[in-house]
Amino acid sequence: EEWLLELAAKLMRCGASWLSEVNGGHNVDFSQGFRKPAVFYQQSRDPAHLAASIRNWDAIYGAYGQVPGGMFGGDEFARPGYGDPRQAIETCGIVEMLKSEIILHQITGDPRWADRCEDATLNSLPASMTADMKALRYLTSPNQVNSDARSKDPELSNGGRMQVMDPRDHRCCQHNSGMGWPFFADHLWQATPDGGLAAVYFAESEVQARVGDGARVTIRESTRYPFDGVVTLTVACDAPVDFPLYLRVPGWCAAPRVAISGRPVEAATRPGSYVRIQRRCAPGDVVRLELPMDVRVRVWEKNAGSVSVDRGPLTFSLRIEEEYRRAGGTDEWPAWEILPKSPWNYGLVLDPKGAASSFEVVERPWPETGPIFALDSVPIELRARARKIPSWREDYVGLVDKLQPGPVRSSAPVETVALVPMGAARLRIAAFPTIGEGPDAREWSLPAEPMASFHRGPGVDPISAISDGRLP
Repeated sequence: EEWLLELAAKLMRCGASWLSEVNGGHNVDFSQGFRKPAVFYQQSRDPAHLAASIRNWDAIYGAYGQVPGGMFGGDEFARPGYGDPRQAIETCGIVEMLKSEIILHQITGDPRWADRCEDATLNSLPASMTADMKALRYLTSPNQVNSDARSKDPELSNGGRMQVMDPRDHRCCQHNSGMGWPFFADHLWQATPDGGLAAVYFAESEVQARVGDGARVTIRESTRYPFDGVVTLTVACDAPVDFPLYLRVPGWCAAPRVAISGRPVEAATRPGSYVRIQRRCAPGDVVRLELPMDVRVRVWEKNAGSVSVDRGPLTFSLRIEEEYRRAGGTDEWPAWEILPKSPWNYGLVLDPKGAASSFEVVERPWPETGPIFALDSVPIELRARARKIPSWREDYVGLVDKLQPGPVRSSAPVETVALVPMGAARLRIAAFPTIGEGPDAREWSLPAEPMASFHRGPGVDPISAISDGRLP
């Protein structure tokens, strides 16, 4: 409709253009708004509009996104100086970001947007809710050692019970949260302009589509991705049909392999690209894509040189045993506080000859029923060597203390610890200090606490406490 194009142009003229530098602000506003120029690019064909959305993403993640999990330190508002991985993101912000990245992948065809979408969807979204998806919390952090009722304001940019898992609280997130997984599932498969199909995101699925000259095909996808890198596609059609099939190769995969009905396919493959298969498919053809998953270590230079550990699209977090305490709700729809039942203040001991060799991959039984992103049923974990850092504690509001530059000196004994996927860890340490022993190693000092004499209880606001006489 021509009037809709006129309206779109008017919105670009009269609304926020998102064409200038982005310095922070409301996290959900950014997750939705940064894509606006690229969306309008489809109409304007002005490369500056496409470049603006790319620049917007780079700016916010450069300032606040030096953390694992695919999101950024937005809390309610992204603020200069608040970029430690203890800073949080709204559940709304996660959902709107994965939606924006899906849309930008559709507009540009650039598989980096699909990689970014998977990062947020698989590592941050699951942990924003209880494993049964009956309750959510407003704010989730990459480093978060409790999910209790204490207000974490002003260190988090929002006061109140923002980290309690609650089925009835948390305003906008109650509405946006329900769109995340359906939107992701709805874009696993996408059409291509040459009459083909693209397997963009990988999950158990079935797609029916018209391809090539209009023939109908059904493709059934079987996989345990993201916990395993094998993807099997079985083609069903009434007669042989010629169409292009695109398979995304994630940016983390160095050596993908493709076979059709057992025969290897020689195709140009590289990380962050697509394998294009153009052939005549017959009923019963089976395409097998293998995406080998190696362990990788990322260093976050802007966050005290901390490290995170990846395998495939998953980032791993320290396994912290969880204690659930009722915080309201009903027996059918309970609210929960989650508290730690095991130590969390560890730094990783990495092999200086190769950090990735410091980890052992342990496969666990595949759950027959129940949630996959749950601490006791997630089917993969890593074993690592670590030492406790005794001076690393909760701060005066109950957040984990900020990271300090490492490597860190620790005289605690070396222990073997388990790491689980971030999405299965409601309590998590995913940005780790590293342990060192040489002259470069530093002592971890206790930070100065601006309100050290005040132990904040659940839901207590410090200003009210002062005025009530509870705080001198």
